[in-house]
Formats: sequence, C-alpha cells, structure tokens
Amino acid sequence: MMQTAHTQLSKLNTQLGGSISRFEDDRMLQYHNDKGVGKVRSVPLEAGISYTEYNLNLAKDTKLELDNSTGSVLYFIYALKGTITYAWRNDTLTQEKIEELQTVILGSCTTSLNIHVPKDTKVSFAIIKVDKTNRFQSNTVEDVALNESLFHQFLTLSDVEPYEYHGTFNLKIKEQLSQIRAINDTGVVRKLMIKGIIHFALAMELKHHQNDMRQKNSLQTRLTKNELLRVKDAIDVIAKKPEYSYSVALLCRKYGLSAAKLQEGFKVLKGYTIANYIKKERVEMAERLIKDGDLNISEVVYTIGFTSRSYFSKIFKKRYHCTPKYYQERCKNVASS
Repeated sequence: MMQTAHTQLSKLNTQLGGSISRFEDDRMLQYHNDKGVGKVRSVPLEAGISYTEYNLNLAKDTKLELDNSTGSVLYFIYALKGTITYAWRNDTLTQEKIEELQTVILGSCTTSLNIHVPKDTKVSFAIIKVDKTNRFQSNTVEDVALNESLFHQFLTLSDVEPYEYHGTFNLKIKEQLSQIRAINDTGVVRKLMIKGIIHFALAMELKHHQNDMRQKNSLQTRLTKNELLRVKDAIDVIAKKPEYSYSVALLCRKYGLSAAKLQEGFKVLKGYTIANYIKKERVEMAERLIKDGDLNISEVVYTIGFTSRSYFSKIFKKRYHCTPKYYQERCKNVASS
C-alpha cells in the first residue's frame, strides 16, 4: 500500500514538477512553477487505505489520473475548498461535480478515475483511497474487517458499473480531516493519531451516507450550497471570537439569511442551535484559559462574554463534569508535579 501511494505521488511530480520531501512515512509534493503553485501530501496506512490531501492553484485546466492498480477500489472524496469534477477513465465525456463541503463516494472494479481541476482557482480536496485487500496481507483482523465492511457496503466483485454516491454538505468531516495538519508528534504516536483520524472520518462517511439514505427529503437537503457556505462563514467567525455579543438578528443581516435558514444551517453543519453553538465555543475557550492559568475564574467568565459566574459554573460542570474551580486546581497540581 505504501509503495502504491508513493508511486501515485511520483507520477504527479512528473506531471506538475516541483520536489518531494519525506517525513517518516508521509510524502509531500510542493511545486511553484509555470504549472502553478501548490502542495500534495500523501499518507499510507494499513487495510489498503491511503490518504492524500491536494492544495492546488493551477495555471491551466488539469486532469489528474488516479490509477486503479488492484482491480477493486473505493474513493472517499471531500471538497475542502472550491469545486472539482471527476470522470471515469472509460467515460471521458461525462464529468460530475464535487462541490465545496460535499462528500462523494466512488467505487469501481475495473476502471481508474480522473480528477479535473479548474485553472486559476484555489482548490483543496482530500481523498481517502481504499484498495481491496485480503487476509493474507500483513493486516490485523480489525484492518481486514474494516476493508471488508467498506466494500460490502459500497462495492462487490460482481458490480459491473461503477458505484457513485453524492452526499449532502457536511462540515464535520472537514473539521476531522483538518486535524491531520496539526499533528506534530513523531514515530508511532503520529502514525496512530493519523490512523485514528482517518478511521473516524471513514466512520463519519458511513454514518453520513446512512443518514442521507434515511433522510432524502429532510432539512439537510433544503439549503443551497451558497446558503450553507454563508452559514459556514458565520460558524467560522463565532469560532474565532466566541466572546463577542452575537444575536440571531445581527447574524441574519450580516449573512443575508432568514432566522429559520440560519438555524437550519447550524443544525446541519454543527448539530447545534446558534445559541448552543456559541455557548459551546465559549465554554471551550474558558477551558483553555483556565488551563493557561493566567486568569482567575471571575476574569475567565468576563473574558468569554458571560455575566453570571453561577451560570458559567453550571454549564462548565455539565461539559467537563467538575466545577471550574476544581478544574483550575487540578491543572495547577498537574503543572507543579
């Protein structure tokens, strides 16, 4: 699996130029030339799984060829930023879109896949590729079971036509995959953390697919892509400055959405109402401030935008199962030990 993942990156290096650097099992292609500017990171894992993240800004429309070397392959593709298209190699006339925040699951027993990236556009997308493995390869029982369950749900050896599933928009998968960039650990710790994130992302993909199948006519499909992106902007702003005094009316004016659509978007992308999302972000900010140890509890309450210490203590205890004061003392004891 490792050699397959790196061979694909070497092929891309030949196409785009640049250079490949190595960090443990990871490979990073970076280029800045007449083809454009960008980087591609490849991480091989067990169970026939590899993870590749593409961050590209190309000078001309470009086709990226993803080889199918094992016969049966699944692609879990997530558009982190921008829109791309794809086509099966034996059907070059038909291109399908993958829009920002959308997840697409593709599978084939016979053919390879082409990804088409538009010129002069910053795009970022992630691909979890799963090649069909078997019990004779050096995988654990759990790895083999994961591989078999994925192919059982989406693709079998008897499938003649490629499998295609276009999911609804999902911000949670993006947040999960973005954690990989933040891992600074090395060795076995790094490998286990990346493996855990990828496996969890696959579990989210499976759950998202199951939810879509059950809720084809639910609220999840009512908002347009443009509306969901505006909701995402509101979510990002709140996450950066949760202490600010937000109101639904203010957010509606700023992002040009009705209160109903704004609330719906928060539920779809985050699973919270607006008020509960703000509360969650404030409590998480408070937890970080308490850990830092520079402020007392009253100062923390003021800093995160609350006015009632007793109310803050109530919701903090509900989240972290202890009072803010106890949490602060425990952090101090850990730091001094």
